[in-house]
Amino acid sequence: MTGAGRITYGETVLPVAKKVPLTHVPIIDLAPMYSGDAAARRALADEIAQACVDLGFFSIVNHRIPDADVGAMFAAAEQFFALPQADMMAVEISKATHYRGYVPLKLMSQMPTFAAAQEELKGNLYEAYQIHAELPPDDPDVLAHKPLHAANPWPAALPGLRAVMLSYYARLGAFADELLKLFALGLDLPEMALHRFFRKPMMQLRMIHYPPQDPADPGQNMGLRPHTDSGAFTVLAQDAVGGLEVLTRSNEWIEVPPLAGSFVINLGEMMKVWSDGTLLATPHRVVNKYGKERYSIPFFMTPDFDALIEPLVHNPHKADAPSFATSVSADERRTCGEILVRLYDRIWPTHAGAR
Repeated sequence: MTGAGRITYGETVLPVAKKVPLTHVPIIDLAPMYSGDAAARRALADEIAQACVDLGFFSIVNHRIPDADVGAMFAAAEQFFALPQADMMAVEISKATHYRGYVPLKLMSQMPTFAAAQEELKGNLYEAYQIHAELPPDDPDVLAHKPLHAANPWPAALPGLRAVMLSYYARLGAFADELLKLFALGLDLPEMALHRFFRKPMMQLRMIHYPPQDPADPGQNMGLRPHTDSGAFTVLAQDAVGGLEVLTRSNEWIEVPPLAGSFVINLGEMMKVWSDGTLLATPHRVVNKYGKERYSIPFFMTPDFDALIEPLVHNPHKADAPSFATSVSADERRTCGEILVRLYDRIWPTHAGAR
């Protein structure tokens, strides 16, 4: 990638992004979403669409997600990652099925299957715990051993975690459902046009812990390597430490400054395909070079496993976009499940014989 600066620590280097004013990343007031005023909602949808065309990242305020709910998730993250390693490893992702559970530092698939593996798949300097929809044993898709359909592995050492995460998962799911209407309006579609893809969605909630970037690290390992998100869009709660960086349309890495009481929204590959490249999945990364522990809570709004992902509008002016291991061609006609399994196989190990 060009456009990224470098910061030197003795004989080693780490990536560095351009510092920008807080207002450089759009801050969008969601109050009109709740107003019932059709004209105000449409104006808000247009503002969101423009932010997605210009940068692909924006912050939202007046979102009506209680601070207490967000705080409970950050407290849960600190508690989980403070557990003894053995307690976290009891729910480690390669011991479970369907890509759920604990992701240790620098974990990656043992068999990357694409040409860019050596260039792009460096171990990430984060650890995570992730869940999908909590499905009961008698769910038809669980009984059919459908990929990505299962219960979540919960750590026995932290019995209150399940209630906190499932409550937040439900609240963010309802919020993202409303935000989805604005994305549809921004594409000049009926506001419910995207909801047919979300009858049994594959939404994911993660807690992520980034230890401070070691100054002795040569920069091959980042907190989170450059990538794009795979689903429709992401609703991210980040703490006050900083470290999230985004690649602009002019091919320059800039910081996404933390803003108290806000969420960061960015688009994923499936929204790119639906919009025929009108809205792009923006590359981003994390470099925690601030000497502090960093925590973030991303919620990924992802369609049904069987939803066919293909353009819903026509864009005659497609722009070239950077290609990553996470990229999906706008010309592909694949289901959400095919896209997710292909991606997850590239980056995470899982229990033998099961997804």
